[in-house]
Amino acid sequence: MELRHLRYFVKVASELHFGRAAEALGISQPPLSQQIRLLERELGVQLFERSSRKVRLTTAGRLFLEEARATLAQADHAIRVTRRAASGEVGELAIGLSASTLYLEMVADAIRTFHEKQPDVHLVFKELSIDAQRDAVENGSLDLGFVRSRTRPILPDSVASACLVTDRMYVAVRKGHRLSDCSGPVDVAELAGEPMVHYPYDREGFLDDLRRLFGSIGHRPRLVQETHEMSTLLGLVSAGFGISVLPGSLRRLEVDTLHYRELNGENALSSMWLLHRSEGASAAARRFIDLLGPAANTARAA
Repeated sequence: MELRHLRYFVKVASELHFGRAAEALGISQPPLSQQIRLLERELGVQLFERSSRKVRLTTAGRLFLEEARATLAQADHAIRVTRRAASGEVGELAIGLSASTLYLEMVADAIRTFHEKQPDVHLVFKELSIDAQRDAVENGSLDLGFVRSRTRPILPDSVASACLVTDRMYVAVRKGHRLSDCSGPVDVAELAGEPMVHYPYDREGFLDDLRRLFGSIGHRPRLVQETHEMSTLLGLVSAGFGISVLPGSLRRLEVDTLHYRELNGENALSSMWLLHRSEGASAAARRFIDLLGPAANTARAA
């Protein structure tokens, strides 16, 4: 039994006239009558009572009509869902994040716009390290990744990257700290020996950026407190446990007991990178990438 047989049956049942049903279906009457007989033979029941003057559904035919309509409706629904999924209008989009990703205006705007335009696509966010995002994008468990690294991340051939933005590093200090009242950018040398509260940075990425920054003045960062929550990090800085060096986008986290000071120097920079599969990115992923603008579409394989 094929779906076309059900469509033929439903049309004849609706018209109760083989000639009108055939005309509506765009076929001639004899093949339509033959297809209905074949359907009845396959089912082993008579669906219509026929006479020279009228066509009438049997009891079995009336029951079969309800089921046939339900089956065709479900089939049409499956076709629509499949086509919408293929065009990125339904389904799921898994996105990997670094700590500062959602504080970048371009990313936040893209997420909001995507959600408004594609409400039937379920967005899943996972905060992961560069290593974890690289592996997840490669194996397909993530559609997109956002990672922090001053230089292009080392990636397998199957994963492409694009630099979305490069911003300045800032130092967060509590009010009353000797750096809180500085005017203008702060030299990195001013941070030497300061205790630092830090996020559990990747072995690649922002930690390398931080080490490169301090290496430019012949020092290593003095990391004394680690926290997995950005709110806790800022709270510890505010409580005087140390300073913290952060990407500039995190200045949007305003705390009235903190000051943010821009850092001087060519190494006081941090970039946000978009990761996605080099080939075979989902339609939903491509739609999201387009919302990020021209920079995201310059992605290339490592």
